[in-house]
Amino acid sequence: MTEAVVNALTALVAPDAELVRHLGDGDEVTARIVAAAYEQMAVVGWRRCTMDDVARRARLGRATVYRKFPTRQALLDAVVLAEVRKYLADSTAAVSAQPTVADRIAESAAHTMEFLRGHRVLRRLLETEPESVLPALTTHSGPLLDLVREFCVAVWRRELAGDTPISEEREQHLRTVAELHIRITLSFILGEHTSIPLDTAEQAREFARTYLAPMLLDGRW
Repeated sequence: MTEAVVNALTALVAPDAELVRHLGDGDEVTARIVAAAYEQMAVVGWRRCTMDDVARRARLGRATVYRKFPTRQALLDAVVLAEVRKYLADSTAAVSAQPTVADRIAESAAHTMEFLRGHRVLRRLLETEPESVLPALTTHSGPLLDLVREFCVAVWRRELAGDTPISEEREQHLRTVAELHIRITLSFILGEHTSIPLDTAEQAREFARTYLAPMLLDGRW
């Protein structure tokens, strides 16, 4: 199971073209299967989630599910990819109306906190089969780190420099700050006990404005 989660995260870096096409072309059957898999995992976890269970929940034939997703790994890849795409799209929408980079970082922090705290599958896995997901967030977190770090770098580079090329030093600064932000976020996922007030979205925004934004906006821009 640990290997399955790590493989799904690794696939995010270079997702299967056919999978991307299925998720992006508005295929109603694929969407029903992926949604059913998510709901089934939220109830029983991944280890006990079977293709037959997903087919029943989606109200589709077993053969239809296997025709779209020949293996459980392929289905897990689709669920993870769909959730990451949803997070990135919703995060982009949430920050788009904010007037400054610091405000956008603050809004992104609030959105991320709410997304992760409300993510039923992640909470279920951490509670009932932590051995399946913890390595993907710790010792085997490379694919996740790479994906989110490069997404942050691309957004910040565009916001801070536009189309102007930036120096290697500044590029490394963006990558360093992005990785620090990700590692801080992961630490809150893995251990919620903290003296930092983060119970509400507004507290998350204030934390980001005070501590996270200054990492990026350190006078180099």
